[in-house]
Amino acid sequence: MKENNLPNGIYLVYEDGHYEPFNGENSKENVKYVGIVHDGHAFCVALKDLGEFQLVKDIRRCPDESDFYVRRECDALNDWEYVERTKHIQEVGTDIPLNDGEYLPSLPMLVAMCYWAERGLNAALEYVGGEPLRMDEFYWSATEYYSSGAWVVNFGSGLVNYGYGHGVGKYNGYVARAVAAFNL
Repeated sequence: MKENNLPNGIYLVYEDGHYEPFNGENSKENVKYVGIVHDGHAFCVALKDLGEFQLVKDIRRCPDESDFYVRRECDALNDWEYVERTKHIQEVGTDIPLNDGEYLPSLPMLVAMCYWAERGLNAALEYVGGEPLRMDEFYWSATEYYSSGAWVVNFGSGLVNYGYGHGVGKYNGYVARAVAAFNL
């Protein structure tokens, strides 16, 4: 994900790499992702959820301290890094089945997905034969809070949450949706 000058909005991203703003009259053929541009950040959203998973299979493999842990919400909401964070989660052992070039969204990406879900993202996903984001579920981010907790977003309320004491330990089953780079 890199900063760009495209207007905020929802874009259809095709297999050949071209993209166009979603308008409800676009070609549905060969759409690979639905893209989001949000305040200068751009990324692609997979067409379907991967399912419900624990973030990591065995939290005992997660170190007590790590540079990947972000404990302040204001910091987590401004950290768009998703590639290295997903790789760390994969290294400690996740069962979430990501394809090559796909990752778990960072917390700000997940917040943007929640924001845009009812502002065209879900409509675009359905338009191209994908699945809308579930507005009554929690979704995992790749932004970890600490060894046994990670940041999630409740798509029903928009609430950002973390950690064991709040019921979102890495061993709980929440929904995962892959993201990918939006190559502009």
